[in-house]
Amino acid sequence: MIPLDNEYTDLVPDSEFIEDVIGNAEDEFGEHYRSKYVSQILAASEMLSKEMLKATGREDVMDLQSPYLNTKSHNKDKLCGWLETACCILNQFSTPLLSCAQKKIDHLTEELISHQNKIIDLQEKLIEKKDEELGAVKTAVQTTVQSEMNSYSTVLRNTCSKALAPSRMKAAMKKVEVEEDRSKNLVVYGMVEEKDENLEDKVLGVLEQLGEKPPILSCCRMGKETVDGGPAIKPVKFTVAGTDLVRQILSKTKRLKEINGYSSVISVLTDLLSQGGPGRSW
Repeated sequence: MIPLDNEYTDLVPDSEFIEDVIGNAEDEFGEHYRSKYVSQILAASEMLSKEMLKATGREDVMDLQSPYLNTKSHNKDKLCGWLETACCILNQFSTPLLSCAQKKIDHLTEELISHQNKIIDLQEKLIEKKDEELGAVKTAVQTTVQSEMNSYSTVLRNTCSKALAPSRMKAAMKKVEVEEDRSKNLVVYGMVEEKDENLEDKVLGVLEQLGEKPPILSCCRMGKETVDGGPAIKPVKFTVAGTDLVRQILSKTKRLKEINGYSSVISVLTDLLSQGGPGRSW
């Protein structure tokens, strides 16, 4: 039995506590620890501290020291009662419960470590399984890709053999040459056709209106002599030294709309565009 019985120790159920905690001191896992005992012990300790603070006229439990306790106003019996109650709460309740709590904490820590080890083991097995599945998928993908590459290689080889045939290569090169030559040509529309005309002078006259006077490499009329039985104004095609000159001239052709005598009858295009090809008008 608890050797002290007063209003403070009564806050802790003696028989239940002794049977549950002290009676199971050898409890290996702290299973008899009860959180309700903590609040009961704290309540008892708080009541004792309040009485001592009130008697000493202090407000902080840290002031419950010898200078404030060893006074004439506190007789020996009162001091012994406080000491006996404090020792009882500490030795009979707090220390056993703390020991029980420590065992429970140790047990829970061991369980936590054990569970963590199991989780790590399961994670390793899962990673191993995933690696196996990934390896199988990788093998299947490699096999499929290799098969598709072989098929593609065969098709590509056959296609290239046909595409690179000498006759096709020759035709492609000839087409490039023709397109390259045409890219240096310009075509003038709406220039009145006259007998014994000097086409080069006429073309240069138009170009001079644009502030250009490039060398004309060749110059000629294009198309049929008549349209629906009447006279036709055939366009004039002329060739300059390079595509840079073509772009430079075309970039200024819009000015013709602002010049009297040229605004409604004269226009200039590239030879590629005039023939419906991929030419451009700059």
